[in-house]
Amino acid sequence: MKVLSQSSAFLFHRAAEMLSVCTAVFALALVAAGQTTSSHQAEEIRKLDFLVGEWKGVGWELAPDGSRRNSFSQKTKVRAKDGRSALRIKDERAYKPVTSSGTIFAPGTRVYHSSTLDATIYYDDALKLYRWRGENSYGRKKPLEAKLIGDRSLQYGMPFSVTLQPTEGNRRTTIEVTQSGEWHETIEVWKTGRWYKAEESILKRVK
Repeated sequence: MKVLSQSSAFLFHRAAEMLSVCTAVFALALVAAGQTTSSHQAEEIRKLDFLVGEWKGVGWELAPDGSRRNSFSQKTKVRAKDGRSALRIKDERAYKPVTSSGTIFAPGTRVYHSSTLDATIYYDDALKLYRWRGENSYGRKKPLEAKLIGDRSLQYGMPFSVTLQPTEGNRRTTIEVTQSGEWHETIEVWKTGRWYKAEESILKRVK
C-alpha cells in the first residue's frame, strides 16, 4: 500500500505539472492572439492617417436644385487613440445667424445655431470593415459600417457587408482628402431612386 501511495502521489504531481504547462501555453497563446489582433487593427487604422490633423473651413447645405443655403463654419480634429487602435473625431459647426420667422423667438430676432459631433473609427476584424460610431448630445449612436473607397477617401452610412438597395431617406457620408490637401466632405440622401448631395464642406489643414 505504501508503494501504491507513493506512485499515486508521483502521478498526481506529474499531472499537476502538465496542467500548469498547458495553462501557461494557453495563456501565452491568448496574449499572442490579442497582440496580433491589436497589431492588425493598428495597421488598418494607419491607412486612415490622411485624416489625422486639425481642419478648418466652411460648408453649406444644398437644395434639391443644387443651390446653396444655410452656410456654416466647421472645425474638425482627428487624432489617434488607444495605441493607434482607433481614431477619434471631434466636429464643431457654427451656422450663420438667421432671422427668426414663425418660431418661439420674436419676429426679426437673430437666431444662432451650432452643433457638435464626437465619433470613433475602429476596425472590425470580423467584418473586415471599419466602424464609425458617432456620439452627440442625445447619446451614442449605433455603429455604422465604413470603408476606404479610394486611397484617400472614406465612406460610411450604408452597409458594405451586405447588398442593400437604398430606401427613401437613407444617407451616406464621404470624406476625401484631395491631392492638394483639402478635406472634402459630402452628405448624400437617397430620394426618388438616386443619391442627391444634401451637404458639402471644404476644409484646410491648420495643424
